[in-house]
Amino acid sequence: MHFPLHVMARFRVRAEYLEELLLLLAELAERSRQEPGCLAYGYYQSVDDPLAFSSFESWRTPADEVAHWQATHVRQALVRVAPMLHAAPEIVRAARIA
Repeated sequence: MHFPLHVMARFRVRAEYLEELLLLLAELAERSRQEPGCLAYGYYQSVDDPLAFSSFESWRTPADEVAHWQATHVRQALVRVAPMLHAAPEIVRAARIA
């Protein structure tokens, strides 16, 4: 496998939580970008559907991504965000091959 590791996610927020989610994602992104091994970390809102979001992350190694999921701020954010979403995020992990 080639590194870095790229992680992409897609999810939909319930309309009544949109503003709260935007604040939570801004905080989560800022703190996650400070983590060791984080090369890129961002959230993106669909221009066609303001309730649809994607995230794109790049980690130096798979171990850095594992550590990210164990970070206190991530675990707390996951608990807060769960009731705001229609379903669990669809997450894809990939390594660039070309």
